[in-house]
Amino acid sequence: MTKAQEIEKLLEPIALKERIEIVDVQYVKENDKWVVRIFIDKDGGVKISDCENMSGVFSEILDESDVLKDSYVLEISSPGLNRILKKEESFKRFAGSRIRVRTNNLINNQQNFLGKLLSCETGKIKMDDVTSGIVEIKLLDIKKANVETDI
Repeated sequence: MTKAQEIEKLLEPIALKERIEIVDVQYVKENDKWVVRIFIDKDGGVKISDCENMSGVFSEILDESDVLKDSYVLEISSPGLNRILKKEESFKRFAGSRIRVRTNNLINNQQNFLGKLLSCETGKIKMDDVTSGIVEIKLLDIKKANVETDI
């Protein structure tokens, strides 16, 4: 389990109590300091006050736990327009949206997909890719996926 996964596992129950979804957790070293970057969402969208509140709550829990040994900077933000898709619930929520997917391995001689997310069921998505048409991809085969917003 990666450090980011450990952090998410620790904070998930608290987030659920607050009716907040943890969209993604990143644990990266930037300029000689560790950064814990947590993207949150909720029904109706995230406000600055939500980020401030969850920053205090998450910071206290992380400081009390032994998950992080080094000092760190905590950043809480909304996932933005091109939000990351990781969990099955997120894929279901964004069915009908245009998404971009990168897979771990080739599927039909292709690793990059762009198109409409048609559905998500039993651990796999079905999408209408602009290059190869209807394709099914197992969630476990997805390296990275996000909503693709045209601005």
